[in-house]
Amino acid sequence: MEQIFYVGSYSKKGGYFPRISGEGLTKCALNVKTGELKKKESYQEVPNATYLTKYGSEILLVASDEYYNPGNVLSVALQKDTLVPLSSQSTHGAATCHLSVNDVVDMVFVVSYLDSRLSVHDMKEGKLSPAKYVYQYQGHGPNKERQEQSHAHCAQVSSDGKWLYVCDLGSDKIWIHDIENLTGEFTDVIGITVPSGYGPRHLVFGEKFTHVYVICELNAHVLTYNRNEETGMLTLIDDQATLPENYDGIPSAAAIRMHPSKNTLYISNRIHNSIAVFSINRFTGTLTFETRIDTEGNEPRDFDFDPSGEWLVCANQDSDTIVSIKLDANTGLPTSGVKSVLECGTPVCVLF
Repeated sequence: MEQIFYVGSYSKKGGYFPRISGEGLTKCALNVKTGELKKKESYQEVPNATYLTKYGSEILLVASDEYYNPGNVLSVALQKDTLVPLSSQSTHGAATCHLSVNDVVDMVFVVSYLDSRLSVHDMKEGKLSPAKYVYQYQGHGPNKERQEQSHAHCAQVSSDGKWLYVCDLGSDKIWIHDIENLTGEFTDVIGITVPSGYGPRHLVFGEKFTHVYVICELNAHVLTYNRNEETGMLTLIDDQATLPENYDGIPSAAAIRMHPSKNTLYISNRIHNSIAVFSINRFTGTLTFETRIDTEGNEPRDFDFDPSGEWLVCANQDSDTIVSIKLDANTGLPTSGVKSVLECGTPVCVLF
């Protein structure tokens, strides 16, 4: 009845996370009947595991953040009783924060926030190559505190392995790379401008990959784009707020994920301590607000769904907890509030 998942956490002080109490990387379990959460094993040799993804079913990829110093990207074999390190490579960027992989082209794409770099690595037999290309984005936005320069925050590769999309919070841009024609030179990059001051943070693809949903951190709006599969270009078709109209706090949207049913989109808001839920129109791709979930903790930084779609597990960074919430697997809508709470130091990423 257990479903294994992994939690990345801050375990080494730096920059915007002076308070740390995490263990780096932790293996956890979810009871799929009751929602109970428990820890299985910790791997403290991985400092500041800021983002996780899988390559196939047997390899875990980890973005490890050194903040002011160049971070690393690691590949780890998932074995029954333990994790086995396979490779580690420099990202050549500071505050490494996100990565994605595509097994069509066997490449890993890693972004670093502080100096806005993208490193591109080949994957072969579970091992990462040194960076074959390193891009550094340029630009700025109207928010003088957060957009004083370019800040790449997310890299997502399309399912066909043709296009890479990079959210740049600092310059209000979504950068588009043609993966088959990468050169390492900035001249091969297309920039799509989002509304001024929005600060795009993360994105996900719609069910048929013809729509892209972008969460913007600085005003907590979610943007819906039509995507041209041939050219990779994006056309804005919808713009919605994720916070209540009467909210007078500071917007700070964090994670965006699509429910396995493809019927709903979930977005976390850190200072508001909630997760907004939108239903998705399967024909137009547009969103309709449904509800908000209280995460019963501070700073819901990230969350993920178990494979059945019946549970959501959320990482509350500043209250040092992860929590489980029951969902309807078919509709993708929540059916309860928090079911279980597990102490977990400064958690920032969850991956089933």
